[in-house]
Amino acid sequence: MDGIVFGLCALVCIAGTALSGREAWRQRARAEYRVARFTRTVAFGVCGVGVLLAVPTVENLVESMTGMNNAAKLGAHICAVLWCGSLQLMLVDWSYNQDVLKASLYARIAFGVCVLMAMLPLFVETSGESIEFTTEYAAAPGVTVYLMVYLGYVAITCGEIAFLCSGMALSARRSGHIWTASGLAVSATAALFGVAYAASKGSYLVMHYLGHPWPLRYEEVVSPLLAGLAVIALITGLTMAMVGRRIAARKAVGSTAV
Repeated sequence: MDGIVFGLCALVCIAGTALSGREAWRQRARAEYRVARFTRTVAFGVCGVGVLLAVPTVENLVESMTGMNNAAKLGAHICAVLWCGSLQLMLVDWSYNQDVLKASLYARIAFGVCVLMAMLPLFVETSGESIEFTTEYAAAPGVTVYLMVYLGYVAITCGEIAFLCSGMALSARRSGHIWTASGLAVSATAALFGVAYAASKGSYLVMHYLGHPWPLRYEEVVSPLLAGLAVIALITGLTMAMVGRRIAARKAVGSTAV
């Protein structure tokens, strides 16, 4: 299941990164939304690396090459943090005015750095030959705490992404920018899938701690599907929004010329 879901996600990420990178390069001279264009491309790229590391074959290859147990898991989780954080920065650049833009960007960067600084010591302290950083090893306290820090960040950032995308989607629809509005609506829905992914894994960990876990086999199916839906739908939605902005810009140029 993981191989199919995350392999498909990797292909979508590659396509999204190529399109986003091309658009960022095409508009490199424009100062407006430069942060958004850069962070969108970074987000798609690191997401591609992260989902590729989650493919079991690649995971085993990375661990055999590095000689480090859980190396791919750590890499995938770091990529997930960078993916969510980069999307936050992109949307902040899109939606915040210049008076508070820098402070808002720095606050989110600081939050992401704090999460990574919390995760890394937990990983180093807990990692071992007999430990995997998955819900299957929820009995290990270090694994549970590490995953809850990671999942908490994913839930918070995806929640904000859903909030910002839904607000901008409504604004774009009122302005008649259908492509942009549709893309942002898809992105908002995708971010909710991200929240659901964090809730799925997190609820299993909490219930395991309380002594009443729901069946692990269900969590191991539901969580990857939710993660895959979130990734594919977010990249699709944000690419649609990117195309919508280009269409709107062309219409504006055309109307000015007339």
